Amino acid sequence: MNPAQWEALLYDWHNIHRLRRQRNDTAYWARVTERHETVLVLGAGTGRVASALAQHARRRVTAIDLSRERLTRMPRAPGLHPVCGDMRSLPLRGLHSTAVIPYSTLQLLLTPSDRERALAEAARVLAPGGSIHIDVSESFDSRAESDWQLSLVETCLEAGGHVEEWERRRLRTDHVLIEKQFRRAGRILTEVTERWVFHRALDLAAALAHAGFELVGIDRGYGQELSPHRLIYHGRRTH
Repeated sequence: MNPAQWEALLYDWHNIHRLRRQRNDTAYWARVTERHETVLVLGAGTGRVASALAQHARRRVTAIDLSRERLTRMPRAPGLHPVCGDMRSLPLRGLHSTAVIPYSTLQLLLTPSDRERALAEAARVLAPGGSIHIDVSESFDSRAESDWQLSLVETCLEAGGHVEEWERRRLRTDHVLIEKQFRRAGRILTEVTERWVFHRALDLAAALAHAGFELVGIDRGYGQELSPHRLIYHGRRTH
């Protein structure tokens, strides 16, 4: 496999084993989007959220991600349409009734201009009065620096056995830089660098307003005290 294929495989593996307690967000998203027939998922990855939403009868879910390799791993389902593209320049023309940016995806856009472009693009492809829902995390704000440390060891059948995930963290002014190595039997399968913008640096309410959204509410967690470090911003397109 090439590095991008390894990254997509181990992205899935990481999510299965590290997000066990937070995978209940799919039930939350099902409630939030219940009345919508056209749903746009931005930063869909391998389709954990998008494929769950596509189970709704008569619904069309468009799943956007930059990685073709991640999209290749997305389950196939009627009504689910994977599209390779950048949320800052969406390859879409049709109007959707709601857009979801799940699980901290917006925090991977490092600059205010990138985030504003993404939100403006979402507004462009939403119908008048359409809604947007953005899930961000406060936990990055409290991360501490660290040298290389083992963060996960689990079996990955597609990789041929146990895989180790190692990570090192470095703090920057407005984000945390996380370097990862995925190792199998002492060999590095692939390396990934992530930069997660702190929640306090997002100024998300102002960014939504600038893109033409009215902020209508913020949820803490997914209900029933699940994942209280997560904040879900709900906006409505005003123009």
